[in-house]
Amino acid sequence: MLKFGLDFISKPSRAVNAIKKDPRKALKAATGVYAVYLITAALFYTLKPDGFPPPIPGAEATAVEHGLLFWIGVQAWSPVLLAVWIAATGWFCGLLGTGKLAVRMPAALGSIIIPILLFVVYKNGSIPRSAFAATWLILIAVMIPGFRRIKKDDWIRLTASLAGLHAAAILLLLPFTLAVLARSPRAYHAVELVMLFWVLGLASYSVRRVMEIATARAFSAVFLSLVAQILFVFSMYLLGILPKGVLKALMAA
Repeated sequence: MLKFGLDFISKPSRAVNAIKKDPRKALKAATGVYAVYLITAALFYTLKPDGFPPPIPGAEATAVEHGLLFWIGVQAWSPVLLAVWIAATGWFCGLLGTGKLAVRMPAALGSIIIPILLFVVYKNGSIPRSAFAATWLILIAVMIPGFRRIKKDDWIRLTASLAGLHAAAILLLLPFTLAVLARSPRAYHAVELVMLFWVLGLASYSVRRVMEIATARAFSAVFLSLVAQILFVFSMYLLGILPKGVLKALMAA
């Protein structure tokens, strides 16, 4: 597990080679890496002042402090969000992996625009909550054939890749901690940007290798899947499944 995580940080090609060589063994190592991420993230956010960094530069920290149990509850949603990310990435890889990108990309963008429009309609009060939930179930049912087109081993490789790259997030907890100790919002946000681009880069590279598709298609699949993940989070909130406090914590984390 340790070697697998370090490879993702120092030499991603070696980690991806391990995934391609023995997907099931790599999945076990990636599960261990992800478990360490969940534990360290829960501890970090428990110790970090909830009002830091302030949403408005220069403002006083006024957020209510939450304890370890709260952040364990927040992190309990992380595996669900990871599953959504994996599923959406696989689906978009299936859609964008072959054929002309000029044709496939509008279809991929359309699949994202539809739920956004659904949000607008629901927020305007044009449809009840039950219809909003039913429409989401219909959209998922329409996507099932796309899920089935992805081979089982490809799902295993994809899961090992997206779970394993959380090694980068574990490493970045150190500069995050230093930014908190220095009470430097600018440094904290800088580390957030580093994490964003690093994770995007690692995910795109890994998906390109394990799904054997072009770089542009892999990046598009990863980016759109992250958008789908955000849509899922807000859908759970609008349906009353995700508490408002957890939503705020997930968005701030």
